[in-house]
Formats: sequence, C-alpha cells, structure tokens
Amino acid sequence: MKDDNARLRAAIDKLRVPIYIKDPQGRYLYANELACELLERARADILGRTDAELFPPELARAMQAHDQRALTGREPVIVEECVRLAGRPEMNWGLSIKQPLFDEDGAPDGVAGLTIDITARKRDEHELVALKNDYAAILQALPDPLFVLDAEGRCLSYRTPSEDLLAAPPSLFMGRRVHEVLPPAEAETCLEALREAARVGHSTGKVFRVDAPGGTRWFELSVAPMARSAGEPQRFNVLSREITARKQMEQALQERESLLRAVVDNTPVEYWARDLQGRCIMQNAMTAAHWGDLLDKRVGDSGESAPVSADWAESNRRAYAGETLHKEVEYEVDGERRVFQCLVAPIRVQGEVMGIFGFNQDVTERKRQERQIHELAFFDPLTGLPNRRLMYDRLEHALSTSARRGTEGVLLLIDLDHFKDLNDSHGHDAGDQLLVEAGVRLNACIRQGDTAARLGGDEFVVILEDIEGVAQANTIATRIGEALARPFHLRCGKDGERVVQHVSASIGVGAFGRGELSAAELLRRADTAMYQAKAAGRNAICFFDPAMQAAVTERATLHADLREAIRSRQFELHYQVQVDTRRRPVGAEALLRWRHPHKGLLAPGGFIELAEETGLIVPIGHWVLETACRQLARWAQRAQTAHLRLAVNVSARQFRQPSFADEVRALLESTGAPAERLKLELTESSLIEDAEAVIERMQALRALGIRFALDDFGTGYSSLAYLKRLPLTQLKIDQSFVRDVMSDPNDATIARTILALGSNLGLAVIAEGVETEEQYDFLAAQGCRDYQGYLFGRPVPMEVFEAALAQAQG
Repeated sequence: MKDDNARLRAAIDKLRVPIYIKDPQGRYLYANELACELLERARADILGRTDAELFPPELARAMQAHDQRALTGREPVIVEECVRLAGRPEMNWGLSIKQPLFDEDGAPDGVAGLTIDITARKRDEHELVALKNDYAAILQALPDPLFVLDAEGRCLSYRTPSEDLLAAPPSLFMGRRVHEVLPPAEAETCLEALREAARVGHSTGKVFRVDAPGGTRWFELSVAPMARSAGEPQRFNVLSREITARKQMEQALQERESLLRAVVDNTPVEYWARDLQGRCIMQNAMTAAHWGDLLDKRVGDSGESAPVSADWAESNRRAYAGETLHKEVEYEVDGERRVFQCLVAPIRVQGEVMGIFGFNQDVTERKRQERQIHELAFFDPLTGLPNRRLMYDRLEHALSTSARRGTEGVLLLIDLDHFKDLNDSHGHDAGDQLLVEAGVRLNACIRQGDTAARLGGDEFVVILEDIEGVAQANTIATRIGEALARPFHLRCGKDGERVVQHVSASIGVGAFGRGELSAAELLRRADTAMYQAKAAGRNAICFFDPAMQAAVTERATLHADLREAIRSRQFELHYQVQVDTRRRPVGAEALLRWRHPHKGLLAPGGFIELAEETGLIVPIGHWVLETACRQLARWAQRAQTAHLRLAVNVSARQFRQPSFADEVRALLESTGAPAERLKLELTESSLIEDAEAVIERMQALRALGIRFALDDFGTGYSSLAYLKRLPLTQLKIDQSFVRDVMSDPNDATIARTILALGSNLGLAVIAEGVETEEQYDFLAAQGCRDYQGYLFGRPVPMEVFEAALAQAQG
C-alpha cells in the first residue's frame, strides 16, 4: 500500500498540470513540480505559506475566496482566473478546479486543486468576439439591404439602413420564396444568382426589376454562400443595390445616342468622319451634295483644288494630334462665295484618338445680319433689359461661377399682380409705361454685377450672385417689393391724362450654389415659388427651398415679434450683483430679458443679433437705459442702496447714434438718476469705428459723471495705444478667461496681465463669470477687487435682487 501511494505521488509530481493541497487555513501542504516551476520557488519555500505570501494581492484574495466557497459549499468549485506567473509568462488565463477535503468526521480538512492553462482558448474567444464585432461593423456600414436566403430563394432574414431601400414591405417577402414574391422571369434571375454563387463561390451583376406603385425599380445582386457546418442547409448572403437611377441614365443615354444620330442625319450642316488611315467613313447628305461622295476616299482623292486640299490636310493633321479646331472659312458653292463655320476634332475612345470628325455650317446669312440679330436676340426692345435669352446665358454663367467658387446666389422671378387690369382699363400704352418704369426700379434695387431681365409680359427676373445667406436675399427681395409697390405715375389717352397706378409683386426665390442645378430647373423652382406667393394672397415673397423659406419665415416672425415686444413693453431687466473683495454688494449689471407671450423668458442670445441688424436695438436700448436710470433714481432715495452702481450694456449701433449723448443727458435729467452711479459697458467693436467721434462722445458723457467699462476685454483687437486715449474707468475680464483660469495656464496668464494692465493704467478691473471659490481665490490673490458671477448671484428680477440685498445687509 505504501508503495502504491509513493508511485501515485510520484506520478502526480510529474504531471504537467499544477496540483496543490492546502489546509483549512490556506497554507500549502503539497505542490507538485510544475506548481513549483510556475512559482519559481523550491517546494520547501512554498509549503507552509499562504496565497497572500505567494501571489499578488488581488489574485491572492480571489484564490482565497474560491477556497472558502469550496469549503463552505462542500462541493467542488470551478472558476476561470486571470493569472500572471513568473515561471510561465505566456500563461494569462487558468481554469482552477478546487475540491474540498474532509477528515474522518466529515469536518473540512483542506482544499486540493489544480489549474489548467486556458490562455489559448481565451485568446480564441476574444478573437471570435473581435471577428463578430468586425462583421457587425461591416454590416452597419453597408449602404444597401442585405438578405439571407436559402437555396430555394426563401428569405430567412434581412437588414437594411432604411426601409425605403426595400422593393416591398417585409411582410411580403419574409419567409417566402422569390417565386412567391417576384414575377417568374425576375425570380429566375435571383435563383440563377444563388446557383452561380453555390457553384463558383460568388455571383455579381445579376439585375432584376420590380414594378412598384411609384414606378419600375431596378436592383443589382451580389451573392456569396455563407459558411456552414456539415449537414446544415446552404444559406446565402444577398446584397441588393438599387440601380434605378443608373438604368434611367443608361436609357437616357441610349435615347440621346439615337437622337444624336437622327440629328446628324437630318441636320442642315455638313458632317463627316475619317479613320486613322484618313479614309472617310461617314458623311451626311449635305456633305455629299456639296463635295460629292467622299466615302472611302482620302483628302488627296477628293478632286478638290490644291488650296482646299492643303487646308483640309492641315486641319486633319492637327485633329489627329489631339487638337480641336474651330475656324471660319470661305468656299465657293454654285459660283457664290459663302462663309462656313467649321469644326474638326479627334474621336477618342478611352482617351485614345481613333479618328477625326468635322462639321461645316453655312453661316453666310447669319454673318450678314449678326449685328441686328445680336441686338434683337439679347435685349428687350421695350425696357432695354436683358431678355430671356441673355438672362439664360448670364444665369448659366452665374451657376458655373457659383460652383467654381463655392458661393451662393438666388434667382428672383417677379410677377406684377393684376397687371392685366391696367391694360384692360387704360390700354397697352399705359401698361408699357409701367413696365419701363418697373425695369428702372428693379435696376435701382440691385447691386452692381447683378442682373435684372424681362422674361416677357409682366414677368421679370433678377439674378443675385455671391450673397451672404438668406437674410441678404430676403432684404433685396423685400426692397424690390417695396419699390414696385410705390405709385406709378402714367399718362394715358390722346390727351395725356395723368393716372396714378398701384401694383404689387409676387416674388418667387430659387437658391443655387449648394449642388448641381441647371438654369432651366432653377427657373422652374423660382416659378413654382412665385405661384406659391400668388396662392398666398399675392404681394408676397416665397422661397422654393423649404429650409430657406423656414429660415426667412422664422426671421420675419421674430422681427414682427420684436416690433410687437417694443410696442407692448414685453421686455424686462434682470439684475446680477457685483461685489467687492469682502463680497459686499457694490452694484449690479442690468441684463435684458424678453417675456415672449408664447416662448416664455428669452435671453438676449435669441434676438439681439436680429435687433442689431434691423436697427430695433436703438429703441430697445433706449428703453433699457431709461429703465436703468429710473432704478438708479429709486436707489438714490434710500440710504441702503444709494451707494450702488448700475452697469448697462450699450450696443455699437446705439452708441454710434449722433444723438446718443443728448439722449443719455435727457434721461438723467428726466429721471433724476445720479450720473456718477451709471456705468456704460462698451465692447471693443463699439470703439474701433470713427474713433475721434467715439472719443468725443465718451468725453461728453464722462463730463456728466458717467463711468465707462470696457466689456469682454481681451477678446477684441484694439491697440493699447488707442485704448489709453479713451476715458475708461474699468476693464472687465471676459468670462471665457475666468472659466478656465484654474486649468488653462494661458487663461491664467491673460487674467494676471489684464489685472496688471488695469493697475498700471489706473483702471479698476472686474472679473465676470466667477462661479467657484477656487476662481475667486485665484483672482483675489492677483489683486482683483470686483467680481460678478453665479458664485455671488444669478441675474434675477428687481424684487428678488432687492430682497437678497436686504438679507445681505441685514
């Protein structure tokens, strides 16, 4: 028995699997040779030690927990563990099997265990997951529907980026064979693709058609068999790409080719073609009538005079060399010298010259009448404006220029409303007068380089190139509408009776510059928009592009709402406290808010830009100043608030008003507000235009006691030499620098620089946007004395502000 145990132990020692035994306290009682190798320790150095002494802490804790599970549960524990052993660095994962041991009384007596290296298996699992992820990513990136079909053409599953790409709803094809869904011929095409894929490993290029409610749709199949296990039925991945557009283009190309041949055979010009050997391989009837039958003949065989043959030979030589020639020549026809416009060009196949062809067109009559034709062809004889033909030419040029430069433009189609009534009531002479004057007004409304043209009747076109967005297009269209709405003073009848006629205009707008668009299509779009304008009640502007129309409508609505807000006094001021180094309130900044009847309370970011552009900022700014002055006057009457200053933002457009200084002086007088408590905050953009007038205006207001703060300092580009001339009292560190002052060294440096600059120039400095104690501590350490931001208070209505002020002072 003892010999058997010895042999068993010797065998276990030699097994190439680490095997060990621990006592109930986790001390190793036995470790075979491989276990010792993996730990790179002698057996005597392992026995009696615990996992905590032999393994990294995290792994040791996990191993001890698994031992306890085995002992407590009284059954084996099998776990996967991430291991790192010095004796086997290539081993990353092990499958540990822990068997609880019991003494004769059934009490836990230890744990026997072994660990199997499963690193390769785990690596395979990870690679399989990565492969699945790659496959999923490929499927996600496919732009076309992907179907899984069996060998009978039955749809087992599908995946598509969009249901619109499917030829039919899924309910019509899921679980059905193609013969149940498609006509026989189309179904057979699909099955042939499956058979070919099964036979050669793939199938591409098979095309079938579906007659859908919206018209015929064409699809091209790419098929590949899917991997399968023994005994599994064959399945196929089928990629279905819609090629309807391509088929339509192919059909259109065939039609154009047929049309071209018909044109060549029937056009009243001479046409011919020659091969590389110089033989004539094609001619039309007019060529044969003029020169005789040239087929199979070279230039030298034509029988023409030496000068003509030499001219032909030289033109052909240059065409064979790849050059396209346009020239005018004179030939004698029936004893008369006539002018021909000739074209000789190479015939290229895949970039290689395979022959030459030519056209000869008799332009004698055109040359005789060229000047008269030009005048009649390109200008409207009534208004002197470009006519439809010249308009098309300029529109094509505008489209190509826009595409080349990446700029935008619009086409305005203008129809005079009720123009027929004028002709019916006062005659065509009065109508002509109105059309002439309308042309004059159109030209006065557009910029140099734009085009105003008359299409005919009472329709005009305006081409605007290189515009700056929807707003500018709408502004010019509005200007045109307003100009045409002014009274027309006409003379009617034999006695020249004066008549005042009022008309309006329906204007359709089509945009170009954001994709390929033909002149005809653009005109159709503008025409559609114009009729929409008429349908909307006439005297209107309508944009074809829904996005532009939406933007214009939104802007117009906001503009109207702003006007109503001014009239109905929908604005209010909120106040944000400004504090000193001891966090005592020293004043506030008045911040504009709009109490919109439908959108609620709006911050300035949603409407100030439009107010600036439209000039409404001037009356809005006046209201803000008046309200702020009245508040200062109320504060001045109470000892608790008499020391407070109130900062008011003044827009560049408002400040540049010549009467601004007089306006502020009048407000101070009418409200009784103390001027020394009013602080006007200006941005650098307010100061850089018309510098001398700005300085004069500021000095006049400073003489009243008003203080000036330079808002958003550091974000503009004004020179210090210029700024030091301004009667400023305070610089305001922009919140963009304060926000990251603790994390961005550049912002910290800028903040320190502004504080130092203010100190050197004798200017106070206030930091806005202070939101954290860390920002406050940093700025205070750098010498900042005034602060504003959420750390001290948010912008609030006056009643809330004064309540907080009273609490702070109480």
